[in-house]
Amino acid sequence: MPTEDSQDTLTLSESTKNDIITRLRRIEGQARGIQRMVEEGRSCEDIIIQVAALKAAITQVGVAIAGSHLVDCVVQSVSSGEEDCCDKLAVFARLFSKLA
Repeated sequence: MPTEDSQDTLTLSESTKNDIITRLRRIEGQARGIQRMVEEGRSCEDIIIQVAALKAAITQVGVAIAGSHLVDCVVQSVSSGEEDCCDKLAVFARLFSKLA
C-alpha cells in the first residue's frame, strides 16, 4: 500500500529483504501443501498442525518487517536530531499489536 510519506516506506537491507522473500516463498509452499491436504481428505489434526505452523511463519515475517521498521525509525530520529520520538513509537506499537 503506497503512501505519500516516504518516512513510512519500508527500507530493508538486501540480506533482510532476501530473508523475508525466502520466508514468504516457504509460506506460499506451506499454504499449497495445506490445500493439497484438504483436497486429499487428510486428518483434521494434521491439517490444524500445519495451519498453526503457517500462522507462526506469517507472524515471524511480520515481526521481522516490524523490527526492521523500528530500527529504521529510530536511526532516522537520531540522525535528524529529533529529541522526542514518542509519536513514532506509538505508531509502531499500534502496528506491532496488529500481529497479535
